[in-house]
Amino acid sequence: MFGRGQQQPGKIRLPKQNTFPDFNVLRGVYEQAQVNRGQEIELNWAIPGSLKSYSIFVKFDKVTSTPQWQVWEDDGRQSKLVSRFETADLNLILDVIMMLETQSHHQPRSTGTFQAMTNPAMGTGSGSYNAAASSGVQPGRPGTSPTAGFPTTSGVYPQPSMQGQQATQGPQGYAQPQQSQSIMGGATLPPMPGSSPRASSVSLPALGNQSYGGTPLSNNRQQPGNNNLPEGSLPADFFSNSSALPGASSGPAQNAALEGSLDRAKVSDILSTYGMSRLTGMLEVLGDNAIGQVFFVEGVPKHAQAGTARGDAAVKELVTWRKGTYSFKPNKLTDMNSCDKSLQASITEGTALLNQMKALEEAGLVYESYLVLKQKNLSDTELKLMLSKGQPLDFEWQKSIYELLKRKRTFTDLLRDQPMESSQWAPLLFNFLYCGIMEIKAPSGSRGGALDFLGDGKQVIQALKYNFIRPDTGIFSLEGVLYFLEYEFYRFEAYNLPLSLIIMELAKRRGEGSMQAEALPPEIIAQASMRIDLVKRPLDTLGHFEGTEFALILPNTKPSQAAFIANRILDSVSNTPLANDINKRNLLIAIGIAGLPSDGEDLPALIGAARSAKNEALQGTFPIVLSRSLKRD
Repeated sequence: MFGRGQQQPGKIRLPKQNTFPDFNVLRGVYEQAQVNRGQEIELNWAIPGSLKSYSIFVKFDKVTSTPQWQVWEDDGRQSKLVSRFETADLNLILDVIMMLETQSHHQPRSTGTFQAMTNPAMGTGSGSYNAAASSGVQPGRPGTSPTAGFPTTSGVYPQPSMQGQQATQGPQGYAQPQQSQSIMGGATLPPMPGSSPRASSVSLPALGNQSYGGTPLSNNRQQPGNNNLPEGSLPADFFSNSSALPGASSGPAQNAALEGSLDRAKVSDILSTYGMSRLTGMLEVLGDNAIGQVFFVEGVPKHAQAGTARGDAAVKELVTWRKGTYSFKPNKLTDMNSCDKSLQASITEGTALLNQMKALEEAGLVYESYLVLKQKNLSDTELKLMLSKGQPLDFEWQKSIYELLKRKRTFTDLLRDQPMESSQWAPLLFNFLYCGIMEIKAPSGSRGGALDFLGDGKQVIQALKYNFIRPDTGIFSLEGVLYFLEYEFYRFEAYNLPLSLIIMELAKRRGEGSMQAEALPPEIIAQASMRIDLVKRPLDTLGHFEGTEFALILPNTKPSQAAFIANRILDSVSNTPLANDINKRNLLIAIGIAGLPSDGEDLPALIGAARSAKNEALQGTFPIVLSRSLKRD
């Protein structure tokens, strides 16, 4: 409709160049787009003596703080999209341009060799460059452009694949700047390795400041337009649709091992190294609370499972794990195929999620922290405007959480009332913190009672409570538990409010791995109940049940919400030893969960369903089981 020489409405076309743009030119394009919001800025350049030409398009919309970038290539016959990003990081765009410049410089050579740069501080390296593999993904993978050689998914970074003889002094064939790491500056970029299809490990050399293709590169990533960030804010590349890359670390990754500890290696480094080594087999990660598995075929993930997550979401979840051990089992395969994204795309998203979790932790987030709104009466328009500078999440969902936080809630309270995976709550809470909507306050040292206003008169009323409590353990007796369970059942009948019951077996094994157990001493039960008190609400009732069983009554709680509390209980009593001779190895824990109305209509049905689930947990591999009712909340 418009020819090449015609100016299109809403577009500003800059003078055509005959060289690849450097950082200063990109910054000028960025600033032009920033000043002319809503208009697209176009920059074209051509390669002398070649039919090829390139174009960059950048545009700010009326609201967001990061522009949309598109890079196109024209070979004289057709145009194709090379990359698309939404980022304020000019270094990311510069790296893509350098990749195009590298390809254009060496494409006329038909020998297939790729000469490395010479750097006096590093030496030289040489190898064979496989242009078809330059995208770092397999041809035909969803979300990629096999013709362009770059993934077109937003935020995915091009990674060339090098094959051939291992260089001994410098990087093999390709040098990539290593960026400095900062939680407040997003993920970092690891140096590109030289790889061999037969190698079982890859060494990633460290690189300093270099000059690449005549363009100076610095370890200081410039953030144009973000020099004065608002309180609690981060650059745009902090989010998952940014330049966050696998291997975000303060130094080069070590040689990949087939097994090790996550204290010494990051999951992102392990995954990317196995992928670039083109390994086939299964990576298994044993975390504190779950097991993760990723099946590779020639370095490409085919199936992944991590806790309840599967596929690409499982790979993303694994990147956030920081404790545990890992092992690789060569040539172990599966028929399942659940991964669609490229490995790097999942690592990119996982790295961004991990950085968000770290930022929340630095702000003081623990399960007992209070989530306090700074402003409780924002209109929809005001809330939407404040959230517009954060990560693009569903507004209605964010609004519903905003409404929940209008009442005093801890982080535990939020996750109980609105069960969420870390991939959901981390971006959401980070948005609230980043946009100045919420603050995180430290846990209270002690909970105040509703009857504190009575002063000394409160003790007389509290004395009634002691009639239900066993003095040796300090928690309710069986009779007390049944009394309050009846009371909550009547509330369920009258108002149809859900009611959940957790029955726990908590005992000491007579031998490691033995199913024979003995009751815990009263002082150990008291210690465990103190930890559970930090997890449960004041209105939840904990007490003895039959034999070595304990019960927790959860009013107005669905079984799915009770499952979250059960996991928190498991962590609280098992992560740290209850005594010198009672630890995770010899502590028998089995937890069964049931609820009304999903598991019946009366108390016998509720108790029977919870006990059946507990017995199943005793025989199973995981200590928490939700009642297998046909009805579910």
